[in-house]
Amino acid sequence: MTINGGKKLKRLIAAGIGVYLLMLLLLVALESPREDAMIDTLPKAVWYSLVTLSSVGYGDMTPVTRGGKIVGGLFVIMSTGLLALLVGGICAAVTGRLYPRFRLWRHRRARWYVFAGDNAASRALSAGLTDGLRVFCGTASAPAPDAVALDMSPEALLDLPFAAEGERVLFAMDEDISANERLAAAVQERPVTVYCRGDGLDEALPGNVVLFGDAECAARLYWQTQPWHFDGERAALIGCGRFARALLLQGLLTAPPGCTIDLFGDWSLWRAVHGALDGVPDAEFTLCFHPEDWRACPDILRSADRVTLCADDPETNREALDLIRRFYVVPGALHARCPRGLQDIWYFGDDTSLFTPELVMKQTLNALARQLHERYRQSADYDVPPWEALPEFPKRSNLAAADHLLTKLRLLLREDVRALTPEACRRAAEVYESAGPELTERCRTIEHARWCLFHALYNWQYAPTRDNALRRHPMLVPYARLDEAERRKDDNAWLMFRDLAESEKT
Repeated sequence: MTINGGKKLKRLIAAGIGVYLLMLLLLVALESPREDAMIDTLPKAVWYSLVTLSSVGYGDMTPVTRGGKIVGGLFVIMSTGLLALLVGGICAAVTGRLYPRFRLWRHRRARWYVFAGDNAASRALSAGLTDGLRVFCGTASAPAPDAVALDMSPEALLDLPFAAEGERVLFAMDEDISANERLAAAVQERPVTVYCRGDGLDEALPGNVVLFGDAECAARLYWQTQPWHFDGERAALIGCGRFARALLLQGLLTAPPGCTIDLFGDWSLWRAVHGALDGVPDAEFTLCFHPEDWRACPDILRSADRVTLCADDPETNREALDLIRRFYVVPGALHARCPRGLQDIWYFGDDTSLFTPELVMKQTLNALARQLHERYRQSADYDVPPWEALPEFPKRSNLAAADHLLTKLRLLLREDVRALTPEACRRAAEVYESAGPELTERCRTIEHARWCLFHALYNWQYAPTRDNALRRHPMLVPYARLDEAERRKDDNAWLMFRDLAESEKT
């Protein structure tokens, strides 16, 4: 039952009680003047109404006036309807309020996954969360038999006396980003982790709030399932909205050496924001900006290894897909962010695939980033704060390094592997540990170039002395200018494969 539906039921029950009390008073007023009246007090009227409404009819008292008999007749007529209303109200209260709360109390020490509403995104994410109790607020029915539906807000749910006895995770996944942010702000003082669907900055959110966006999830899903070829390739992105920007950012951060990206549309603002990108040391990627319409560039479509239709509007992508299939030659892979249709097209970005626990909560990615940071921390010759004490930017840097591990794995094995499996990590570790000086230097150069690229995307630049406030760093130089100690630091990311293989064994 929805919150509004619960209020309507309460008003209906209150109106029924009001009518019932009015009839009792009217019956007493009509009957009491008669000396032979048997229903001359309110308690007697209540007793008479009860035996009448319940169809028992003991006959121990009956109205004697004409008006009293009319009221009594109304009680008889109303008996079935009023009884059904009362029974229905009680059943609704038990099933809609009491039983769900009992289930919550019974699982009070378990993990709760609380959804602020019931929509396609929350249902898709809920399907992958099987290690806790799933609770949907403000809805009449839960999307799964083992889930709980409640006619209360998330704030009211978290205020229940027993709500703080276990781990609580709240998902604010409405399409209205402002509503999600308001909910996150409303519960920031409560012991709950909030995953907020939005497109803002992590730094602007309270410490217990984790931001995720549709475009970010789509980009990570895309490059995980359709990774770069380990020899590099040429990719054409058609679209210049937030989904295209997220795809470009994630594509750059996971790219192997030798990649070329063709970008159609007006990317002038993006280029202005990422002004330091032109001076990335050891850059081995090429960005080609085409202000002209993609339809005027058939040669690029013909030479691209992949063409990705990634405008924000899925229908725009659908129209572009129809045009390409009718009038253009695209020998490479064709990918589109739009509803599924043709069998030989790879589609991405629908709610079912987009909102999964790994893409939204990033638990595996966070664990890898922590492990990378700890490895670097143990090998550093100066004090490095633990993960919990890191500012947001170093955390994001470690997450980018974790995202690049699959690219490193593919580069070492020269195989089309799609996951960091223990067996693949073991083989990659053996390749790196047995590598000669030439391959070792090449791997170090790749990692240093990736690190420089990440910093350049956030407009860090070279300076002899490090200054975090001004985004200046002395290591933003070509790999050849690093001393041996700094070069060895780039081994850590490659040595992670041995750590991953060993951790799976234990």
